[in-house]
Amino acid sequence: MGLWGRAGRALASMFKPAEDPRQTFASPYMRQQQLLERVQRALRDLEDAKRRLTDQTAQVRDKLPELHEQARRALIADREDLARLALERRAIADSELTELQQHLAAVDTEEQRLALVEQRLSTEIEAFRARQEVIAARYSAAEAQVRINEALGGVSQEMADLTDALEKAEETTEHMQARASAIDELVRAGVLDTPNADTIAAQFKALDLSKSVEDQLGRLRSELVNRPGGPAQS
Repeated sequence: MGLWGRAGRALASMFKPAEDPRQTFASPYMRQQQLLERVQRALRDLEDAKRRLTDQTAQVRDKLPELHEQARRALIADREDLARLALERRAIADSELTELQQHLAAVDTEEQRLALVEQRLSTEIEAFRARQEVIAARYSAAEAQVRINEALGGVSQEMADLTDALEKAEETTEHMQARASAIDELVRAGVLDTPNADTIAAQFKALDLSKSVEDQLGRLRSELVNRPGGPAQS
């Protein structure tokens, strides 16, 4: 590709409309919001699980003294078999309690981890949103500036055209003023006579206007009235 071709492509890319960052950042922002909602939903699920585990742990813990008392009363009643059964149930409950406490600790750790993730993600989303607003505001301002410059460009062209028209009008006016001044000089020098009003009236009365002249004047008036921007009919 030649030099002019590369220059043309460079200019085309320069004046190509820029991609709107307000739309570009919309999708990542929505994905971040969706991720935050998933984390918050997981936190709510963990809270429910933690509440259930806490209730189960309390129930099992409450059984231990009761089973111990059942074993003691069975021994007093000389029922060693019942005492052994109660102690077996107590051992199972104690093992279940240990397992529940481990689950509860794991849930608590996971809850703390997700809470930290939620906090960091919320902070990042807030920072992203603030940065997005700044970029969007700058883009909107630049967009408005482009429109203003385009409008000013049109006004500048109109002003240039108006200036040309005014210069032409000034030239015509100066030419007419020069002719008027020249005629005035000839009149003052006596070369030209200025007819008075009575002389002009007498000359018009002496004219014998023919029908063809009247017709031509009628057509001329019609053309002047009907042309765009012409004088309105009275």
